[in-house]
Amino acid sequence: GKDVRLGGGVTTIREFLDAGLVDTLHVAVAPVKLGTGLHLWESPDELLDRYHLDVVPSPSGMTHHLFWRK
Repeated sequence: GKDVRLGGGVTTIREFLDAGLVDTLHVAVAPVKLGTGLHLWESPDELLDRYHLDVVPSPSGMTHHLFWRK
C-alpha cells in the first residue's frame, strides 16, 4: 500500500513496464540527441493501450510525458 520510486536505466524501466508494475510514470525528455543507445520507446504512443498520457512542454524546451494506468 505504499509508493515505491523506481530508478534505473532503460532496461530496468522497460522490465517493470512490461511486467505491468508501473502505475504512474513521469519522463522528462530533453531536446538533445546524445549519440546512440537504448530507447525507452520509439514513440510514447506505444504505451497508450495501457496508460493515459499528458504531454507538457516547458519553456526550457524540456517535454514532460506523464503516464497513468487506465
